[in-house]
Amino acid sequence: MADALYFALKRVLTPFADLYFSLQSTGHDALPTGPFILAGNHSSLLDWVFVARFVDRPVRFVLTREFYDQPGVTGIYRRLGVIPIRDGAIELSAVRQLLTTLAHGEIVGVFPEGQITRDGTLLPAQPGVIAIAARAGVPIVPVGVHGAFEAFPRDARLPRPHPVRVTFGAPVTIPTDVVRSREGQTEWAAVLMQRIGTLRDHARAAEAQRT
Repeated sequence: MADALYFALKRVLTPFADLYFSLQSTGHDALPTGPFILAGNHSSLLDWVFVARFVDRPVRFVLTREFYDQPGVTGIYRRLGVIPIRDGAIELSAVRQLLTTLAHGEIVGVFPEGQITRDGTLLPAQPGVIAIAARAGVPIVPVGVHGAFEAFPRDARLPRPHPVRVTFGAPVTIPTDVVRSREGQTEWAAVLMQRIGTLRDHARAAEAQRT
């Protein structure tokens, strides 16, 4: 049921996103075949649409309870396989759901900054994504999204047409011993955001060349 609803929603949103945002992507044809975590920069409420557009398999996105618990949408999120977490902290139930999802060979989508940027700059990554990847033994695929902030910034009521380009990077393997090291998780979180920032810069440069 989750997959049927997911792909139905994707079929509806894809033509609109392609036309309205002139969506382009690179690197998506080299994504891993097994379970992994997709980690991208968070510039707008539509980031999940931009990322999922180029992934053939369902992506189970992580969403803060601020949005997940809104009346009338919780049931839809649950049917889509969305994983709720509390802002600033990962609940034990969320950890179990994340690990179970990855153990089943699926893809988890996260925005490790934990919140949407207000000015377009990257924020530090929360180390929780590193701990989950290390514990599950799965790679993290960094994703850089350029143009989403210009298309639909946090305080905008409606998106505006603006080119959006998505760049998928090479998988990052997290050492398993990082599970026991908060310092190691913080260091790898910084590395992850650096990779994401580089990919976003590449996407920006590619878009500049195209125009």
